[in-house]
Amino acid sequence: MSYKSILILGLSLFLFSCKEDTKKEKRYLPSSGGTTNILTIVSDDPLWNGAVGDVTRAIFAAPVYGLPQEEPIFTLKQMKPKAFHDFVKKSRTFVELKKGAPKGIKFVKDVYATPQLGIVISGKNNEELISVLKENATLMTDKIKLVEVTHKVKEMAKNRLDIKAVSDAFGIDLTVLFSYRVAKKTDNFVWLRKEIKNGDMNLMIYEVPYGTIKNDSLAINNIVKLRDSIGKAHIPGPVKNSYMITEKHFSPYLGTTIINGKTALETRGVWDVKNDYMAGPFINYIFDDKKNNRQLVLEGFTYAPQIAKRDYMFELESIIRSIKIK
Repeated sequence: MSYKSILILGLSLFLFSCKEDTKKEKRYLPSSGGTTNILTIVSDDPLWNGAVGDVTRAIFAAPVYGLPQEEPIFTLKQMKPKAFHDFVKKSRTFVELKKGAPKGIKFVKDVYATPQLGIVISGKNNEELISVLKENATLMTDKIKLVEVTHKVKEMAKNRLDIKAVSDAFGIDLTVLFSYRVAKKTDNFVWLRKEIKNGDMNLMIYEVPYGTIKNDSLAINNIVKLRDSIGKAHIPGPVKNSYMITEKHFSPYLGTTIINGKTALETRGVWDVKNDYMAGPFINYIFDDKKNNRQLVLEGFTYAPQIAKRDYMFELESIIRSIKIK
């Protein structure tokens, strides 16, 4: 064998070895962990206790819209840089604040564990850090929420309820925890329910003719009318002539979102019971399904008086966001 051939063979083996080492590094990353909706913030105390920390909290711990009591989007856990090691680095999501570095933002994936999303925010001074935070507020919270939803759906899939009859009836695939049960089912309406301490969590699935709800200035009024009619027909209250309606003194939030490639109207608000004293948060999604000449509606609502509801509503939202329309 010539010297040239040996050189080429050696180089090939070296490159192959490098690729294999890279694969091994990726393969052996530890699994990430952490409680749902808890976000690790890597920051020294002066930053955290000053204006930069105030802006960080205002973004990541902003109140969740539609909850009767104020609860943050994420529960923040501050960690000094020197303490960010070992098991702490396995956090599923983290935000690192770096002062004294060029202004910018980096989204890093699977650095210390997998799956993991890290956001590194840098700036030469406080003003630059605050500027980066404010400019990227929505993008950052959306990306972190996507990681949390994906994790929640994956966990639910391990203990999934068999709802084949429901899925076939509506032409959808949906990941629902086994702890839910079918409370009511008709030809075009399903109500799933889960008992919790001092209350319950609920998921409704139904369809209306395509074009019933348009994304215009009348959308919110028409959505309220639709859900009130559904409540009257299907969700009775505890006393005679009582049923679920939309709370009239709380203005619902209306926006659009994309779920698995499908655009949906998203409404968040508070439900009430006509002729009785019950209330709680709801989240409603209306999907345009032109292919099947319908609009598909999925809504989650919770009754859990005097206790935190963020994580209950997050579970319902995660179930809805697992949808795949066939």
